[in-house]
Amino acid sequence: MLVFLAFFIGVNAGGYFYQPPYIQEIFSASNYASTEGLVEIEASINSTTIHLTGECYEITFDVTQDQAYSIGRGLEKSIGERPLTHDIMKDMLDIFGIQVLQVKVDRYISDIYYATIILNQGNRILELDARPSDSIALAARTGSKLYIKRNILEMNGDYLC
Repeated sequence: MLVFLAFFIGVNAGGYFYQPPYIQEIFSASNYASTEGLVEIEASINSTTIHLTGECYEITFDVTQDQAYSIGRGLEKSIGERPLTHDIMKDMLDIFGIQVLQVKVDRYISDIYYATIILNQGNRILELDARPSDSIALAARTGSKLYIKRNILEMNGDYLC
């Protein structure tokens, strides 16, 4: 998780850092701003089951107890006695002036969901590949919008309305 901070610090300091395949700098703001094909969703958690709900559909999947605890704390906006990893991550983003623009669950491959976190610092946009559980925990803490690809929601979700 500190990789993206090293990237920002290295580039800002004039150094060159290897850019892993799960980090991509976007040079056109229109690439990240578009919500075409995406549905805004709300996340909730019940025990260790995440519920992603939007446009009359709901997707559920299970996470570990640690992931559920972090997501739950983020959704409740509760601060514990000691910070969790996602709390520290949010603090680092704030300190370095990095904004989470959006989080999107954008891939479903071999029964696994994948997410992307879109970050902004000044005039730079960065796209990070991430686990949905980490993405949801971070979005809950930063108040960022959470999206899912419409076709994933419709194919894998239960129709509620």
